[in-house]
Amino acid sequence: MVVSVGQKSALITGCTAGGIGHALALEFHKQGFRVFATARRLDAIQDLHDKGLETVALDVTDDTSVKAAAAHIAELTGGTLDVLVNNAGQGYREAATHFDVSRAQAAFDTNLFGVMRMVRDFAPLLVNAKGKILNVGSVAGLIPSPFRSIYSATKAALHSYGDSLRLEMKPFDVTVVTLMTGGVTTKMSTKPPPSEGIIPPDSLYWPAAKVINDLYSNQADNAMSPAEYARRIVSFAQSSKNVPWFWEGNFATAIWFMTTFLSKKALEGIIGRAVKGMAEMETLIRGAKSS
Repeated sequence: MVVSVGQKSALITGCTAGGIGHALALEFHKQGFRVFATARRLDAIQDLHDKGLETVALDVTDDTSVKAAAAHIAELTGGTLDVLVNNAGQGYREAATHFDVSRAQAAFDTNLFGVMRMVRDFAPLLVNAKGKILNVGSVAGLIPSPFRSIYSATKAALHSYGDSLRLEMKPFDVTVVTLMTGGVTTKMSTKPPPSEGIIPPDSLYWPAAKVINDLYSNQADNAMSPAEYARRIVSFAQSSKNVPWFWEGNFATAIWFMTTFLSKKALEGIIGRAVKGMAEMETLIRGAKSS
């Protein structure tokens, strides 16, 4: 057992290079935390190990893996954990009319049930430390996100879960915060897997296939860098602020305003105009129907 007396600890899930988790791990380390960076494969986070961070193999979709990681961290820290950042996530871009059930289930298993597993098994450590749970949410779970309905649903469910969890953990002085994340430049936002967004020939959307495949191609424009996002989140984590939702990332504040003060109909119109290609898609499909 290697216990660092007085040094706060943080565990972050989903720390592969190019994403939010990787940047958060580096920033927590920079601020003096004992960081446990996790990923399914240790070779994917070797660079963090080389920088002096402790790395742990962890698959949030596997009960055995999560329980083993919790036991391992408890042994290393003497049974405490100050900050748990549930960041591991999986995207899924597809039309709701022809989605793949197994892909949708995998997204929910990572984005929602993975968080639930982590909280369940790391709760004793967090209670002992009177720690913080930071769940990386997304503004996509609040606004209409055409052709990302399943991903958005995973995040909407996560937000609801976090709100209830916050009250459940309150008697133990464990703080739960949903990080309502706007635009951040990550591998997920800049380069979706080749198979995603592909409209098959038998799809209702085939007349607008090319336009749909290019939707969100501008989503990384002016997005916040992972390093800047991490700097702000770690600063928040070290503060005494205790809010249910913490908004950060490109357009996060604007979306807070719109979802707070505008009607759903008005919000729908704004998003329809903001997502590149939506108007053209509708024109192409209506034209194909009338021809």
